[in-house]
Amino acid sequence: MKCFESKYNDIYKTELHCHLEGAIRTATIIDVAKQYKINLPSYEEAILNQSVKVYDQLKDLQSVLNAFGIAQNTFVSEKVAGRIAYEVFEDAGKQNIKLFEVRFSPDWAFCKHQLDWDKAFESILMAKSKAEQDFDMAIGIIVIASRGMGLPSCEKTFNWAKNWKKNILAIDLADSEAQFPIHHFKNQVMKAKEAGFKVTIHSGEDTPAQAVIDTVNEVCPDRIGHGIHIIEDIKAVQLIKEKEIPLEINPWSNYLTNSVKTIEEHPLKKLFDLGIKTTISSDDPEILETNLNNEYKIAHEILGMSFDDIQKCNLYAIEASFISEDTKKHIKNKYFC
Repeated sequence: MKCFESKYNDIYKTELHCHLEGAIRTATIIDVAKQYKINLPSYEEAILNQSVKVYDQLKDLQSVLNAFGIAQNTFVSEKVAGRIAYEVFEDAGKQNIKLFEVRFSPDWAFCKHQLDWDKAFESILMAKSKAEQDFDMAIGIIVIASRGMGLPSCEKTFNWAKNWKKNILAIDLADSEAQFPIHHFKNQVMKAKEAGFKVTIHSGEDTPAQAVIDTVNEVCPDRIGHGIHIIEDIKAVQLIKEKEIPLEINPWSNYLTNSVKTIEEHPLKKLFDLGIKTTISSDDPEILETNLNNEYKIAHEILGMSFDDIQKCNLYAIEASFISEDTKKHIKNKYFC
C-alpha cells in the first residue's frame, strides 16, 4: 500500500505518530541479521516480508502487536539503533515530511539484547541531528512506556527520560489499553507531567469512547493517540472539543488492527467535520506496509477529504507538535504558508 504518487508525495507534510520499532526496513533487518548472525525465517526480502509485515486485516490489535518480535530482535547494538533511526528519518524525508515526531519504548526495544539505554539514545540523537541537516526537517522524540511491561517498567522509563529532558519532548503510554487501563498508570504519568513533560496517550484505538473519557479525566493529556472511537459517543466528542485535545489518527493502521471493520467507515473525516483537531500519521509504516502518502491517499480518495482539509490537518499538527515554538514557526513559514 505504499504510495509515491507525485500528487501526494509532493505535498509538504507533518507526522506526529510514528513508532521507531514499527518502521524498520526489511532490508535492514536482513543486513543486521547477517552481520550479527541472527536467525530469520528467510534472508530473502520478499519471503521475509511475509513474517515482518501485516498485509491483511487481523482479528485485533494484539495480533498486530505480535508481529513485532523480529523487529525487536533487530536492536542488537547501540550503533544499529542509530542506523534504524536515521533510515526512518530518511524515509520520512523522501515523502516531504518536514515536521516529524518519532516515538519508541526503550525498555521494549533495548531489552532483547540488553543495550545501554544512554548509549543507544546517543546514537539515535546523532542520527536525528544528521537527518535534520540532510533533509531540512524538524524532528522530535517521544518516549513510550509499554503498558504490558508493568508499572516498574513505566517508572524506570519515565525516570530515565528525566535524565534526557532536553532531548525528549514527551512521554506516552502504548500497548493494550483494554488489559491495562489508564488508572493503573495515573501516578507515573502525573509525575512525568510535573517534571515538565508533555503527554500523549494511546487511547480509543480498539477500546470504546469511555476509555478516552477516562484517559482525559485521569491525566488530561496534551494529545491522544488514535482516539477514533469517540465518534460513538457525543459526550466524548464534546469533551475532546472542549479540552481542544488533538487526535493522532492512523487510518490504515486502524483498519489492519480491526479497530474499524472497513477502511471506508473510518471516522477521520467525520471527526474533522465535527471540529476535532485531527492529524494524520502512519503509525508503523514498515510493519503495516504503508507510508504517509498512502494515508493521504486514503483520506482523499476513500474518505473524501479535500486537499485543503488535509492541509488544515497539517496546521493542526504543527500547532499540536511538542517541538519548540521557534522551530515550528520556521517550518510553518517555510513550508505551510
